[in-house]
Amino acid sequence: MSYEYALYLGCTIPLKYPQFEKAFREISKILDIKYKEMEGSSCCPDPVAIQSLNVDTWLTIAARNLALAEQMGLDIMTICSGCYETLKTTKVLLEEDKEAFNRINSILNQINYNYKGTIEVTHFAELFEQEDMIKKIKENIVRPLDDLNVAAHYGCHLIRPSKILQFDDPERPESIDKILKALGANTIAFASKLECCGYCARLNEDIGYKLVQEKMVDLEHLDLEVDAMVAVCPACVSQYDKKERVLQRKTAEDLDIPILYLPELMAIAFGVDTEKLDLTKRSVKPTKLLEKLKT
Repeated sequence: MSYEYALYLGCTIPLKYPQFEKAFREISKILDIKYKEMEGSSCCPDPVAIQSLNVDTWLTIAARNLALAEQMGLDIMTICSGCYETLKTTKVLLEEDKEAFNRINSILNQINYNYKGTIEVTHFAELFEQEDMIKKIKENIVRPLDDLNVAAHYGCHLIRPSKILQFDDPERPESIDKILKALGANTIAFASKLECCGYCARLNEDIGYKLVQEKMVDLEHLDLEVDAMVAVCPACVSQYDKKERVLQRKTAEDLDIPILYLPELMAIAFGVDTEKLDLTKRSVKPTKLLEKLKT
């Protein structure tokens, strides 16, 4: 089965983490997934801040992005969980509320756009966990990860609100673990697995630090050594990576678990040259993990 999507990159990855985009494009080539670039797309926009300020502004900007993909005749692929929640929530809300659908289109019509509601929104994890893709992932492994213990962080925007996103079980998600197991990695069960990363708790920074500390301490105190934690959202990766290093300096805890974007780990397993991936561009460098992979 072949796949082709309108690739929605969002803001955060192209501007702050181009190495994540690089890893995603590398594995997509290997898995034979094709994309067309969404020329003229904008911020999704942010699923928390903009929505809190003005719902119609949030819906209008998101609907314009959806309308662009409709013009291309392709479903959207997102590589950020925040973008996934915004675009999919907009699609569902405008399907269910005809008045809002007409109101938003009346705004879009002023700039020569029209949203019809004809396309789907997919997160890459949603595609990769499908059985035919799991099979293809296994077929392309060059460097099995069976000697790695990897923790999965699902985050909020990938699986909640579950009534709208309808992807994975919000209480017992398995999609990321399923992909990790296909790569050969040993996945880890731990108490704080489903906790929020705290990235959006910017009005009270202490909350963010406490949430990061709870999860990282939880992982450090397990009976086995955790080689990495993976996430599928750039905000989550950034939150854990940066705050883990700050917490290491502030506390007596030895916090040194690298945080990877899932496509980075997939690229490693597919044999992509790690020099191409710029894996050291983070606060907690995966030095021990890379050394372990060489043995």
